[in-house]
Amino acid sequence: MNPILNILGLGDQGLDSLSLAAYKLLKGSDLIFLWNAEHPAASDLIREGFPCQEIFAAAEKTENILLDLDTGLDLIAEKVMTVSGKKQITLALPGFPIAEGRITAGLYRRLGTSFTLKATMIRENSDPLERLTAIMAELRSARGCPWDKEQDHESLKKYLIEETYEVLDAIDSKNMNNLCEELGDLLLQVVFHSRIAEESGRFSLNDVIKGISDKLIRRHPHVFGSVEVASSQEVLVNWDEIKKMEKLTSQSPEKETERNFFDIPGGLPALQFAEKTQKKASKAGFDWEDHRGPLSKIYEELAELEKEVGKSPRIEEELGDLLFSIVNLSRFLGINAEEALRQGTKKFQQRFYKMVHKIDLEGPNRGGMSMENMNFFWEVVKSEEKTGV
Repeated sequence: MNPILNILGLGDQGLDSLSLAAYKLLKGSDLIFLWNAEHPAASDLIREGFPCQEIFAAAEKTENILLDLDTGLDLIAEKVMTVSGKKQITLALPGFPIAEGRITAGLYRRLGTSFTLKATMIRENSDPLERLTAIMAELRSARGCPWDKEQDHESLKKYLIEETYEVLDAIDSKNMNNLCEELGDLLLQVVFHSRIAEESGRFSLNDVIKGISDKLIRRHPHVFGSVEVASSQEVLVNWDEIKKMEKLTSQSPEKETERNFFDIPGGLPALQFAEKTQKKASKAGFDWEDHRGPLSKIYEELAELEKEVGKSPRIEEELGDLLFSIVNLSRFLGINAEEALRQGTKKFQQRFYKMVHKIDLEGPNRGGMSMENMNFFWEVVKSEEKTGV
């Protein structure tokens, strides 16, 4: 029977951070090979008297053998093969190696015929979320991906926005396979940011998960407590009240008096930013009685915009006032302005494609057509849509 070679990831902290199963594996090992004896957990093992042996000598470290993975794996295989009479050997690697990683695959190629290799302690059989976090940790490690190691919170902002909108597109397309994939891409961004924060000692993914779990329990007292509600509207009212109390207790009195009344993320899309601002003002009593107020405001702002056309200093300001009024009307009509504009844009795209297709079928030179001629085909497409042709 072949001796067993266990492959274990030590994470990035001391021995206390390892799971009980990992500690028991180390305790039951006849010999522990250390990839890096200066690692916090490796230092703890040596100090506590575990049977450890460092793989790389000082001279080999000086020659940067740690940076040459193939050379390092050759040396590991050579040293492991010289061990006799040991039935339970453990290779303790720094960081969060994964079963699919190059180290594990390389060791299987070199030692698979002489040893029974077990990689269960590097999360081979872990749940999917643990596996994902281990992959991200490995990508950010010294032996990881150059691009992933270069990223920070700021550089990832654009990807977070892009992935969010790709999820929205998948929902609109009603393609569940695509939605599943895009939600995975969005989850990756959460894991990525959490890993970066963990490396600097700020917080971890577990902190993120615990925080949102605790918040959900606090803000659903009608589910996890004794509060009773009769409608979803009451749920929203309670949610806002609990949220307000949380902010009051989490901030000092000085900060509370200086706090921005609206407290709305400035990075929201402009239409959502406007709608949330209006809702905040409405809760303070500053609002129209019904939709006729914002509707008349639209006509007023449109007239002011017409006066400013051609006068550059105020044209942008007046256009902003008009758009803000339109968002206000959509709120009174129970319509999400962001979604309405998104659907209106998609409708325009579809109609435009139909128009172009019709022009190409008719044979005229589209590049030389006037707007008037193109508009003729546009109206034909509109008419066909209404009649169902």
